[in-house]
Amino acid sequence: MEAGVFFLPMLIHRLPVRRLISILSFLILLACSNDVQAQQRPLVTEDPRLIKAGSLVTEMGFGYENRAIYTLSGLEGDHISLLPGGLHFGLGDHAEFQMTGTLYDFLQLSDGDWRSDFGDFSMSTKMKMIGESPKVPIISFRPTVVLPNANQGSGLGLNTTRFFASLLAGKTFGKVFVFGNGGIGILDKPTDAGAQDDVWTYGLATIIPLSKSVNWAGEINGMYNPRDNPAPGSETRRQFRTGLQIEAIGVRWDVGALVGLTDLDPKYGFSFGVTTQFRK
Repeated sequence: MEAGVFFLPMLIHRLPVRRLISILSFLILLACSNDVQAQQRPLVTEDPRLIKAGSLVTEMGFGYENRAIYTLSGLEGDHISLLPGGLHFGLGDHAEFQMTGTLYDFLQLSDGDWRSDFGDFSMSTKMKMIGESPKVPIISFRPTVVLPNANQGSGLGLNTTRFFASLLAGKTFGKVFVFGNGGIGILDKPTDAGAQDDVWTYGLATIIPLSKSVNWAGEINGMYNPRDNPAPGSETRRQFRTGLQIEAIGVRWDVGALVGLTDLDPKYGFSFGVTTQFRK
């Protein structure tokens, strides 16, 4: 279904005019801001560094995945994420609050039919435990709760609450920053009320400056379930992502690509987005 990448105009046409105007106005506001603070888009592995106290960092973008698989509903097709992003609030020198998610998800099936639904949203608090020094990496702790905004009726949601807790660590080597995540996830089973699956989560990433305004970023990120028969939505997944971060007109743009490394991951995908910081 190579044609899936050409459906953005159709999706925009489906949006109410007032919502479309609001989205465009917000994008214009972002483009007029400045003072970009580092965040990890287009990567998924969480950067252990915090944004500056009193600042607000916004992220938003667009994503496409070829052959996305939803194991609970059995749906498979081209997945389009409309405005995945988040809000990051700098609460001080040792804490950052995050709200992230996707405004709307679309899935085109092999028969040409469409499914759509709101995306799930998550809330996280990133807390710095140890600051980076010449001999010691920065270490942070990040608990996350994922809320079930998408429902089972659309075939795109699990309708379960999920909890993740991860240790984040990173170290600067010259101009190169290497960081990683490791943690656990407690996932409610969508097919068995009162039961859960426990998983391991991990990620290893690096950001390498190519010039004053361009960084290369890459990672391997995934989730491992040791059970022989995992519940739908908690299966082992693993992806490789790579992309560029480009600072221009006071904001940071990103473009990225992914390759799925398990049978349940998308074959490939791409994304682009923008990150902006607002300060007092």
